[in-house]
Amino acid sequence: MTTEQIRRLEGAMVDGRRWRAGPHRQTIVEHPVLGPLARRLVWAIFDATGAVTGSFRIRTDDTYAGPNGEPFDLPDDALVGVAHPLHLTDVLDTWRGAFADAEPQPLEQLHRGIHAFTPEEAASNRLFRFENREVSTGKVYGLCTRGWELAHDRVCRRFGVGHAVTVTLDHGIRGGYHDDPDEQRLLTVELTGGTFGVLEVVAASELLRQLEWLVAQRAVGRR
Repeated sequence: MTTEQIRRLEGAMVDGRRWRAGPHRQTIVEHPVLGPLARRLVWAIFDATGAVTGSFRIRTDDTYAGPNGEPFDLPDDALVGVAHPLHLTDVLDTWRGAFADAEPQPLEQLHRGIHAFTPEEAASNRLFRFENREVSTGKVYGLCTRGWELAHDRVCRRFGVGHAVTVTLDHGIRGGYHDDPDEQRLLTVELTGGTFGVLEVVAASELLRQLEWLVAQRAVGRR
């Protein structure tokens, strides 16, 4: 169950899930599994436009603290979400220091890598740097734990409203993990709904992070 809840929190960070502070306390902070995980993360407050207006952590007594350990007041109607490093630009180093001697975070957050499109990629709906790459079929299946949907000859994932990324495959998935070929070739990586430059910066960074993971050195076997 803990692994599933960690994936839930990481998915909330990647996909920009938000809660009002009141329901957040009830469903996250006071939850017997999510609560202890949430205390090891940094949370951000967002205004109606999506801009970050502050960040905090949850203390062991379920009160809130700011980046320097100061008491933090969180109104019940505040909009909160799991902070991404791109939300913490001015206080990221402070937060890293605050968590330096703490229990390890349940997911990679404060030291998470940041990725960005090149100007040419931002103006296109294709990511050519990932095309014609050989990848492990096991890793293609692994994308399903990162929010991707798998079909016979492609994997797809939504990023934001009205945008979806499709990766087409050769040889494709034959319907049974153990019956599939060991490797797949990425034929195209394409965005529907605009060019890659329209993606919000966190969505852009996370898309590239996942694709970099996919094409990284192939795993041995299918572990």
